[in-house]
Amino acid sequence: MRRVTLGVLLMAATAAQAADLPFAAERIAWNKPLKPFHVIGNIYYVGPAGVSSFLIVTPKGDILTDGALPESAPLIEKNIRALGFKLSDVKIILNSHAHFDHSGGLARLKRDTGASLYAGTPDVPVLESGHIAFGPAARVDAPPVHVDHPVQDGETVSLGGVTLTAHITPGHTQGCTTWTYEVPPPAFAGSRAGYAHLPRIAGEEHPLTVMFFCSISVAGNPLVGNAAYPNIVSDYRASFARLAKMKADIFFAPHGVQFGLAAKLAKMKTGAPNPFVDPAEKDRFLAAARADFDKELAKETARQQAAAKP
Repeated sequence: MRRVTLGVLLMAATAAQAADLPFAAERIAWNKPLKPFHVIGNIYYVGPAGVSSFLIVTPKGDILTDGALPESAPLIEKNIRALGFKLSDVKIILNSHAHFDHSGGLARLKRDTGASLYAGTPDVPVLESGHIAFGPAARVDAPPVHVDHPVQDGETVSLGGVTLTAHITPGHTQGCTTWTYEVPPPAFAGSRAGYAHLPRIAGEEHPLTVMFFCSISVAGNPLVGNAAYPNIVSDYRASFARLAKMKADIFFAPHGVQFGLAAKLAKMKTGAPNPFVDPAEKDRFLAAARADFDKELAKETARQQAAAKP
């Protein structure tokens, strides 16, 4: 299967070029520019329209989640600056998983900010080589990036009073990491410019649990006979069970379409109650994803059984 590096900038690709490169059409759509905006508490959206990246602002520096595509890095940097923040204030970068559409921009972002990169330990070899050995993402290599802090399940990352917890939820990748933390009340803000004036949030006396979800989709990953990841099915099942027990008042996913980004942003502009606060969203998403997983597993199992018949 053909592999290409991600040094090619696809923002100006023609339709003919897009048709000739893996995921080219998807990447053009994913990388559509989006004006950055304040989401809630100390969280801002700074990614392009189709692949998520969030900035968590603290008095001691900022935390960035994911790097999107290689061609997304300049957009993310531009969005951070547009909000009035400095790239040098980004001290920590968190990765959700080692697929090119979420790790591709990490190397440049790490270089330009000087931040330390944290990622789930099982994904470290993929991030540092740029290549994953299974699934459709194996067709495209990402720029290799050094992981400063491999994290284990349950480890925490803290900066400026914000503490995020890593939950290794494998399946989509072996080191797929879901991060959670509680949105603090505005009194936490301190005096840092651009942070002290954040809007107050409803129910601030009870901090809201935010989930920066990794992924649980099959997305073309082979479930049966996957030599590169033999325990992929049991990992998916364990992650479904674990995620079902976790709390998420606010559910952020790695692709905007997965958590209704465009529709919610439109609602925010009407002055309606913050649509990103939805404690039931995570469970709705998981139910649909589990149904897709069961369907794909049944299909692959039937195909394998048919091929084994004399």
